Amino acid sequence: MDLSLARIRCLTSFLPRYTRPTIHIAGTNGKGSTTAFVDSILRHAGFLTGRFNSPHLVSIRDSILLDGHPISPDDYNQAFQSVATANQIGDCRCTNFELQTATALLVFERGFVDVAILEVGLGGRLDATNVIPDDVVLVSGISSIDLDHQAVLGDTLEQIAVEKAGIARTGRPCVLGVQSSQEVMDTVQKSVSAAGGRFIYVSEQVQQTRTTIGLQGTHQVSNAKLAVALVEALMQTPSLRQVRLEQVARGLSLVTWPGRLEWINYSKYTDRGRDTWLLADGAHNPASAEALAQYLASLPISRPRSFVVSISQSPLKSPRSTLEVILLAGDRVAVVPFGPVDGMPWVKPHDPTVVLQAAKELVGASGEAVMRGDLGSALNWAADDHPVVVVTGSLYLIADLYRLLLPRWP
Repeated sequence: MDLSLARIRCLTSFLPRYTRPTIHIAGTNGKGSTTAFVDSILRHAGFLTGRFNSPHLVSIRDSILLDGHPISPDDYNQAFQSVATANQIGDCRCTNFELQTATALLVFERGFVDVAILEVGLGGRLDATNVIPDDVVLVSGISSIDLDHQAVLGDTLEQIAVEKAGIARTGRPCVLGVQSSQEVMDTVQKSVSAAGGRFIYVSEQVQQTRTTIGLQGTHQVSNAKLAVALVEALMQTPSLRQVRLEQVARGLSLVTWPGRLEWINYSKYTDRGRDTWLLADGAHNPASAEALAQYLASLPISRPRSFVVSISQSPLKSPRSTLEVILLAGDRVAVVPFGPVDGMPWVKPHDPTVVLQAAKELVGASGEAVMRGDLGSALNWAADDHPVVVVTGSLYLIADLYRLLLPRWP
């Protein structure tokens, strides 16, 4: 993987200059949830928002949202064609992600959004989203940092933190979310100061409040706090209208974010005679798996628990490193490969036989692990006499779940 801003800088030189006020968010885990919180708060305060997330789920269009909704096929095709033409004229040779990023920026520019919220794809410093001009960035945010994508970002937390902090801008606030590592906090603060930015840390001390949040899991409290701190920093911009406390509360409570501890009544989409609930979560690394494990431990789910899992290929990350955080002895696991990813042909599932072997070792003789060729048969096996099935290991597997249910999706 060749992380570089050279190609997308070439591309954007052939497109209208991007001018929309922007919140830029990086991190290892929680950055997508944070964008969802920020988006929801601002929309409930009357802002017209644009939001760019990656990866997409069912369609490549659902990574680009206007006012909380995926853009229409016509709007997407028109913007993408402009970007593709510019890429060809300039011989920029952009990657698919760079083309998608430029498409999102063009959509937001044409839509004249009040505020755009951009999620970094990978790292930060050399990520395609970091092509945006310095003057449009009103505030940067960094969610939880952990080891992930070490082959690209570096082997240590310090190296990864430096890459994430590369989105900081001179004279602008950069808000760091709650971290478990003092080394990360020190590194980000040093990097932000070196960039001439204003460092803000979201204290882990939780303030008493009656506000509820719409996303499940205790880890979402930290993401919500980061989102609120970003909005507070945003409100220091004189030209923007202020956000009232009741609008913050409403935005936090009504937020949605597919595939993150999301409960789905599977019985509504099948002919099963009794209720079966799916818990869909895209946990794909040890840190996000730990958040899932803590949530599962808080639920009154009888043993043995039942899972459907798929893991994507990733250098320096073994299937066991994720699964060992979630699975317990005695659990039931169906391993299944996820299907082709729209617009991302390089993304592949990990060898199912390797995933299966890891699952068998973890659930032990008292558990059961099987391989299934498709998600439908895996779900039927996992749901047999089990009212709850956890579908996890990759957001691409969650995307397959949506596609499976799409004909009868609300």
